[in-house]
Amino acid sequence: MDAGRWWNDGYLQTLEVSPDWRGQGVGGELLRRVEGSARAVGAEGIWLHVDAENAGAIRMYERRGYGLRGREEDYYAVGGAALIYAKPLGAEPAG
Repeated sequence: MDAGRWWNDGYLQTLEVSPDWRGQGVGGELLRRVEGSARAVGAEGIWLHVDAENAGAIRMYERRGYGLRGREEDYYAVGGAALIYAKPLGAEPAG
């Protein structure tokens, strides 16, 4: 994904899963649906910010093909850093 053409890409503002439902595939399913919706309206990729300390979310994004594109210091109100991840969207995976 070329940073110069992000206007054709979707941005994932937030994806939150209740602590009671974490580790059960809910986040992955939500992400799959968001990607499908973005793909359906012609997005060529999707990008997001994730808290640099959120190891569980980072693992989920990396397992689903997102690559680290950068870091933004003081992104969160409390001064926390965010990592920027992005993924190109191709055809909908089979299955």
